[in-house]
Amino acid sequence: MRTFVADLHIHTCLSPCGGLGMVPRAIVGAAVDRGLDLIAITDHNTAAMTASVAQAADERAISFLYGMELQTREEVHILAYFDDPEACHALSDELYALLPDRRNDPDRFGDQVVVDVEETIVRFEQKLLLNSLSLSFEEVIARIERVGGLAVPAHVDRAPYGLLPQLGFFPEGVVLPLVEADAEWLPEAHHRSVLMWGSDAHAPEEIGSRVTVFRMNDPTIAEIRMSAASVGGRSVTVRRRTEAPREERG
Repeated sequence: MRTFVADLHIHTCLSPCGGLGMVPRAIVGAAVDRGLDLIAITDHNTAAMTASVAQAADERAISFLYGMELQTREEVHILAYFDDPEACHALSDELYALLPDRRNDPDRFGDQVVVDVEETIVRFEQKLLLNSLSLSFEEVIARIERVGGLAVPAHVDRAPYGLLPQLGFFPEGVVLPLVEADAEWLPEAHHRSVLMWGSDAHAPEEIGSRVTVFRMNDPTIAEIRMSAASVGGRSVTVRRRTEAPREERG
């Protein structure tokens, strides 16, 4: 069993709120410098940058999960994670069609740039990504789980876009393994949920500022679920920035 220090909430230059310096090798380089073992890219309502960052992660032998940060009809953010890139991209395409047909205003929201691993511009995304899907909180979770993904409500105690400020409660009947919060505990969270932290990085220097430490066998969705359930000695803990080199950790 291994320890994986993970930052699973990182934006790229494709997110309108992400800095233009958030390109694949810069993201991965910062992650390696901060002693991370596992990262995920979670751009708003799209997985279009995950393939190029996955390539950069492979170059540096750092584990990678495909992801998105989805915005529900209630303006609640949900992180979606996959270890199957095809499932992630298929859902990304499906949900992209459910975004309002509103054009991005770069002067107001920022550029939405898709680049390859060499930082060559592939295209500028014209549809505004920072918008709500025409799906409820429960419907978004159901679509993620239907294709084998892991749904994690993002920064549930933060306004705006957190579950508690937006809805005021955790919906009855929704049981989730992990919940991301800014606090050091889960306010009013379901008793079966486990706290997760992520940096929500929009610039390279923010990567790894808040991490989740998984004790598990492999960096997979199945292992993360078992870690949240404390199966067979697996565990989940959170910590603030660590500068320890990767080779010095067990």
